[in-house]
Amino acid sequence: MTTERQQIDIRTATAADLPEVHRMMIALAAHHGDQATITPAGFRTLTLDNPAARLLVARPAGSPVPHPVAYALILGWQDPATGRITHEIANLFVQAPFRRQGYARALVVAAGGLVDTEGGASLTVGAVEGNGPAATVCREMGMARVAEARFIVEPA
Repeated sequence: MTTERQQIDIRTATAADLPEVHRMMIALAAHHGDQATITPAGFRTLTLDNPAARLLVARPAGSPVPHPVAYALILGWQDPATGRITHEIANLFVQAPFRRQGYARALVVAAGGLVDTEGGASLTVGAVEGNGPAATVCREMGMARVAEARFIVEPA
């Protein structure tokens, strides 16, 4: 898929994309004050080898460089009440030189199209509390904030 406005190519990731996407995922974790510990092999298991995961990558259209500059990791799970598959963009990252050029929006739109094509019930975007840019993009795209409390249980 190539978007008209920003000339961005978006496609499903392949094994050749994983080293660069893994680096971006490490940068995303650092951006949020976390330390990524997942290995490249573990990342492949989470993404390409996981039937509930979809990994989209983006790069400038017509670029001679094949490496992605942004990605979205979409995870799905089955709603026990309805049996329908619900999806969430668990990770979305755009490398700094490419930010504010429409990559995040294009990835969200592409993820929505993918979920639609697969007959998914819904798509949510996960954003860490305090991530103002992500919240702004979501609001500008007409998304509603889901008023759902989430709690974490720390291992003993």
